[in-house]
Amino acid sequence: MVTTQFQVEIAANRRLTGGYFVLELASERANPVADATPGQFVMLRGDWGRDLLNGRAFSVLEPIDRHRFSVLLKVFGRGTALMQDMPVGAPMTVTGPLGQGFPAPTEGRTQLLVAGGVGLPPLHFLARTLAATKAPTPEMFYGGRTADDLVLTDDLERWGIPTVLATEDGSRGVHGRVTAPLLARIELAQARAEPVELLACGPTPMLRALREIGLAHEIPTYLCLEEMMACGFGVCLGCAVPVYGDKPYKYCCTDGPVFEAAQVRW
Repeated sequence: MVTTQFQVEIAANRRLTGGYFVLELASERANPVADATPGQFVMLRGDWGRDLLNGRAFSVLEPIDRHRFSVLLKVFGRGTALMQDMPVGAPMTVTGPLGQGFPAPTEGRTQLLVAGGVGLPPLHFLARTLAATKAPTPEMFYGGRTADDLVLTDDLERWGIPTVLATEDGSRGVHGRVTAPLLARIELAQARAEPVELLACGPTPMLRALREIGLAHEIPTYLCLEEMMACGFGVCLGCAVPVYGDKPYKYCCTDGPVFEAAQVRW
């Protein structure tokens, strides 16, 4: 597999709520992330010497032009904490874009996009892409623990994406998990004989629940998995995903991160 590695500088570092922040990264030469598809990711590494030797995997949020793209991050550990404090002009190394993204919309089906917390980027990317084309408008279901976990919602409103928000503490939108309003929408679709499909990214417990929902209602369902990746291109074999088929495992970095729900052996 051919991978592309290139150098960038931080063009902007915008802090949001809840420890979230957006990095805009710019390269001197045109870079391949401009051709990324929703669901693909990049490996990012700062100029940290031997500390935190491996890069960190992040979904592409937006390919801005041939030289610039952005990623959405949340502070979880040492790597993201270092990135949050990196100033404009700081150098970074990028490998990517990597992985397999979401499939093209199925003609005649309404796409229901389901995002949980930091799983928003690939679906934000997809919503923006579809809003800019003649494709049918998708619907977004976006959940978090608190209102601080729901970011970039102004973009969805500006693009005309119908969006249902949910928080576990009731601080914004529906009180509870995002699966509740999603189930109501699925039941409405089935009552209308309206074909739908689910595309989701978020924490594993949410994706497990969505897998069960999709299978139970016989809905095409695609999950963008969040696995720890050390290399990003199939060398370390650390991101194995249990699957059905001839082989018991596939790898999130090369075979995914997007998988058909029925394929994943959970």
